[in-house]
Amino acid sequence: MNIIELFENLNIDKSTLLQITSEEIIKIEKHVNVEKKINPDIDVNVANNLIEALKKYPSEFQFIANNRILYNFFSKKNYYRDSFPSQNIVVDNERVKMFIENYLLDDLIIFFDKKSIENKFDEMNDLLVYKDYFPEELFYKVSKRAEGKLDFVLSVLNSKEQNFFPILYVKQASFFIFLSHFVSSDLDDKVHSLLNEIVDIYNVTKSSEFAEGIMIAMANYHSFDEELMDTIASNKRIVQNNIEGREGKSSSSGSGFSWRVFGIILVILLKIAVFSNKCSSGSSDYDINNSENMNTIMESLNERYASDKNHFINYLTDCKTVFIDSIKKIDTLKTGDKVFKSMFSSKFEEQIPDSLKINIKNKSDFDVVLLISKKINRNDVFKQPTYSVFLKKKESINVSKNDFFNFYVGNELASFLSNDTEIIKYDKEHEYRFIKQPPKSKEILKVDYGFTSDVIIRNYDESVRIETKEESENSSKGDEVVDAVKVN
Repeated sequence: MNIIELFENLNIDKSTLLQITSEEIIKIEKHVNVEKKINPDIDVNVANNLIEALKKYPSEFQFIANNRILYNFFSKKNYYRDSFPSQNIVVDNERVKMFIENYLLDDLIIFFDKKSIENKFDEMNDLLVYKDYFPEELFYKVSKRAEGKLDFVLSVLNSKEQNFFPILYVKQASFFIFLSHFVSSDLDDKVHSLLNEIVDIYNVTKSSEFAEGIMIAMANYHSFDEELMDTIASNKRIVQNNIEGREGKSSSSGSGFSWRVFGIILVILLKIAVFSNKCSSGSSDYDINNSENMNTIMESLNERYASDKNHFINYLTDCKTVFIDSIKKIDTLKTGDKVFKSMFSSKFEEQIPDSLKINIKNKSDFDVVLLISKKINRNDVFKQPTYSVFLKKKESINVSKNDFFNFYVGNELASFLSNDTEIIKYDKEHEYRFIKQPPKSKEILKVDYGFTSDVIIRNYDESVRIETKEESENSSKGDEVVDAVKVN
């Protein structure tokens, strides 16, 4: 607890500190002594420092109390703007520095150390707006933290094994705003080196979102070096123009094959075939040709589906963590939500009759995406990719026993780039993938499952096992567990 927290807890009127009298300070002191007996968490030194600060620094105390950002930070409250005056009092900066150094420095050091480790630059920037009131010791420590962050980025970029994951913060605009608070010739030189490194990456791979993101974010750096600033601004325009040109070409080339549209076409084809059979003159040759044509269509579509599905499985599972960058995590999905948009893209809103309903319970430590396929007709070989359904760890969902399933297993679902796999997009978004995947996740995903009873997903040998409820019960009795039925 610091003196501002104690002041807040005592419910003292913070608008009258400039007019505070000796008698009022004595009353506050008595109030503090009473509170110390009631609340053992009140430190004696903090209590004494509060009284001392009210006596020696009433103007500086009032300045902090009138400032929403500073007062909320030190008091650990979240008061709205209307709780503070629109204009603050005029103070001597050096006196405020002394006030903070004497009574509040430890809170600031702990905060900046923690937020620097967490890469929470936005939160640090909120306070650094008032850096002119910070003691020199604090400003020096934070500036060294900032330089260290930039040094680390340069060391990773210059290393042989380029794993960009630990330095993704360099794509944040807030990082360069953070650096701008400590501008110096040495820092300008390091930003200059960073710019050259990123330009080299970008010129080799114009579609590198890692390089693009950095050069756009870098425009938030403010320096006294006009040449550096002009170069940064010019590179941002080049990158944005290239992105606009690339997206224009992408949108004009069409959206690609749609399995949802295919499903509609397939139903129409089947209805035409049935209608043609009814309207035919009874010619057996006609029936045979019609049947052969439909078989040819179905075989062709089945091959197309198998190829697209295999490509999609490779995209989901072949990425290596060391090559990952441009991560955008998603932690808002609930069980039952749709995950993918380019394939298995229908929304799961099915009303399942009780006679067909089975439950899939995820008892594992991994999240699961269920890839659900359907047969248009019972005797079809072809299974149409239909739903991608999110199933959180330790939760369950009801599905239809008429459907067929693939299980995509992992943790930390996110949109990201990976240099070792071809990116699959829908519109401008990358399809989500798990950053962390258990061993044999690809082998698990490749298996087509069909079930006639409830299913349990459980931890097994650092990965998962997919069992029917009956098999799970047999396993608990010591019997050998049989794998679920695979669909040929």
